[in-house]
Amino acid sequence: MADLPTPHDRLFRALLSDPERAYDFLRDHLPNDISGRLADTLPEIVEGSFVDEVLAGSQSDLLLKVRLADGGDAFVYVLAEHKSTPDPGRPLQLASYMVRIWKRHAGTSAAKLRVLSPIIPVVVYHGSADWTVAGSLREMIDADVPELAFVPGSGYILRSLRAMDVDALSRNAALRAGFIALRREALAFLAEIAEGLPEGGDLRRQVLEYVLRVYNVDLEELRINLRNEGHAELEATVGTIAQTLLEQGEERGLAKGLAEGRAQGKAETFLRQARIRFGDVPAARADEVRTADATTLDRWLDALIGAESLEEVFDTRRRH
Repeated sequence: MADLPTPHDRLFRALLSDPERAYDFLRDHLPNDISGRLADTLPEIVEGSFVDEVLAGSQSDLLLKVRLADGGDAFVYVLAEHKSTPDPGRPLQLASYMVRIWKRHAGTSAAKLRVLSPIIPVVVYHGSADWTVAGSLREMIDADVPELAFVPGSGYILRSLRAMDVDALSRNAALRAGFIALRREALAFLAEIAEGLPEGGDLRRQVLEYVLRVYNVDLEELRINLRNEGHAELEATVGTIAQTLLEQGEERGLAKGLAEGRAQGKAETFLRQARIRFGDVPAARADEVRTADATTLDRWLDALIGAESLEEVFDTRRRH
C-alpha cells in the first residue's frame, strides 16, 4: 500500500479492502432491489486496478466479487472520484473500465465470453461541488430517438458523500469515520472519528495521516483541541504521524497551519451547529459559509449562540 500514488487512494483502499467493511458498504449503499439479490457472504477483494494511468491521481478503484442469492457470481466495481469538481467524461471512462474487467476475467474462454458476469458500477464522490455529470452513457449520446443510442452499459449508482447526512454514510462506525475524513469534516466530528476507529488500529492511523496530509491543518491547534476534548490517544498518534511526515520532508501544512485550513474547520463546525438549531441550511448559504474567511466565521459562530433564526446570524455581518 505504500506505493499508492495519493492520500485519497491510500485511504479509499484502506476503507474498502477489508471484506467486512466492504460487505457493510454494499448493504449501506446499493439499492434494495440489488442488495437483496446478494448472498449473505463476505465479498472477495479482486487485486488490480483498471484506472487509466494518467488518471491515477484523481481516481481510485476497487473490484469486489460477490455471490448472488441464486447461486451465481457478480462484480461490484467501485470507482472513487477524488477531484473537487466532477468530470463530465466519467460515464465514458466508467464504461471502458467495465469492458476491461470483462476482458480480464473472461480472457479467451469461449464459455465465459458467452455469459459475462454482471458488473454493478458504483461511483463514490467526495468533492465539494455538486455532481452534474450524466447518469449514464446513454444520456451523453446526441440522438433524438432512443433507437440510435447504442451503449455498452446502462448507467451507474452515485453515492455523493458530501450530500448525505453523517448517520447515512454507513452503519459501520469505522467506514463512517473514514467517509467523514474523505469529505473533510474530521475536525468537526472528532468524537465520531475517535469512537469509530479502533484505538491503536492501522485504520485510525491512516485516517489521521490523511487529515494531516490533506487538510492543511494547524498541527498545534489540532493537538490542543484533541487534548481539551479528552482524546489523548488521538493526540499522541497525531504527534507521531506528524513527526514521521516531517522527517520525510512533508512540512507543508504541518509545521504551521494555513488560514484556509483553519477556516475550513470553522465553516464545517458552523454548518453543523446551524443545522442542529435551525434545520437544513440553504445551499447558497452553505456555499457562502465555506468560502468565508476565518474572521467572518468567528463572528457568525458567536452570533449563532443567541440568534433566533439563521438569517439573524448573517444580519450581524451587515451591522459590523
